[in-house]
Amino acid sequence: MKLVDALINLLKKKSTGEEVAAPEGVCPNCWGREEYGGKFYEAVKNHGVDASHPEKSSGWVQEYAETHLKGIHLARQGDNMVCPKCKISYRPE
Repeated sequence: MKLVDALINLLKKKSTGEEVAAPEGVCPNCWGREEYGGKFYEAVKNHGVDASHPEKSSGWVQEYAETHLKGIHLARQGDNMVCPKCKISYRPE
């Protein structure tokens, strides 16, 4: 559910112009591509999600997260966290 909350937070903050960091455990590289590539915003626009009240569409947001963002969760490999999609390695904090 954390990813859904992060997407809802993204909608709220982006409508005010604030920057949003990638949720914990998610690849920041891939998260940025999904956000700035416009894929999520295009889907939001096509589904008529209200950026100031996205909770009403949380079911749709959850489905989007499971379909499109499931593969960008970092996996532990030795001392690092690695993204299975882009293969970039991160040191845990």
